[in-house]
Amino acid sequence: MSIALRLLLVEDSEKDAMLLLRHLRRSKYRVTVERVDTSAAMLAALNTQTWDLIICDYSMPQFSAFAALKLLQDSGLDLPFIIVSGTIGEDTAVAAMKAGAHDYILKGNFTRLVPAIERELCEAEVRLARRRVEEQLKASLQEKEVLLKEIHHRVKNNFQIISSLLNLQSNYIQDKQDLEFFKISQRRIEAMALLHEKLYQSQDLARINAAEYIPDLVSSLFYSYEVTASIIDLKLNIEPVFLSLDAAIPCGLIINELVLNSLKHAFSNKTSGGIFVAFSRVINSRFILIVSDNGIGLPEDFDFRNTESLGLQLVNALTSQLLGTIELDRSRGTEFKITFLEDI
Repeated sequence: MSIALRLLLVEDSEKDAMLLLRHLRRSKYRVTVERVDTSAAMLAALNTQTWDLIICDYSMPQFSAFAALKLLQDSGLDLPFIIVSGTIGEDTAVAAMKAGAHDYILKGNFTRLVPAIERELCEAEVRLARRRVEEQLKASLQEKEVLLKEIHHRVKNNFQIISSLLNLQSNYIQDKQDLEFFKISQRRIEAMALLHEKLYQSQDLARINAAEYIPDLVSSLFYSYEVTASIIDLKLNIEPVFLSLDAAIPCGLIINELVLNSLKHAFSNKTSGGIFVAFSRVINSRFILIVSDNGIGLPEDFDFRNTESLGLQLVNALTSQLLGTIELDRSRGTEFKITFLEDI
């Protein structure tokens, strides 16, 4: 049973073209051919027809194999491209293959032509199948990214609903301490909502840029507690490093608790002060988070590892979750330094 073969033959010699076709028609192929010998004719053929194979003479008065190969590559088509020549040196043949030709045949050795065509057509099928698989994988990945974005978006919305419910409920609370507890819980939820909002907006759905997340988180705390720069100066030094979701959530909550503690307690007897937040990655795959203030400081006998403060209990628990360590420096106010590994 013959196999249909659509051949674009780039050849200026009708005699050589007939000799080549004679060899092909003795084989299993039923050849449909168009012969061209200029760039304009080849371009028109590529744009108006569908081809299985291109066979190209190495050198023609108005055209060359390298020019024809460049024309094919510019078209974006992936077709087997075989060069034929009466005399072609080894260096020229190697250069042609490096440029993208699939094979070369000497005109005096057309016995190699049919096996070369069979091989190149088979490899073209393999390349086509691979592209189809890659396109399917790409489409599947894009679909999963859309779904994951939607999940982050919905999680963010759900957190915001919970925050709104707490806000509504707080209108019925008369006790100031209970009201403050509600407000703190609301801030924790908003910190996680902000994280999912950043992930929804990010190109990388698995990691979050600390330089985009942490400043917004701290600024929202200042806004929530109606703190102005004239009262408390905020300084940030956040490197543009990326955190996984598993690390970003506890890290964000730790920052939320420590900055909140500074806002509530560090400047109770001062008219002004400053809060500093730094985040960086050091060379041995560790992250370092520093939250400090120049406020009144903690009492010397205060043990932050054993305290009734829910906020500091959370900081200790979340640091353990990150498999990290926490250090307290009281020399210039209060400074918490938390170190944890990049992968937890």
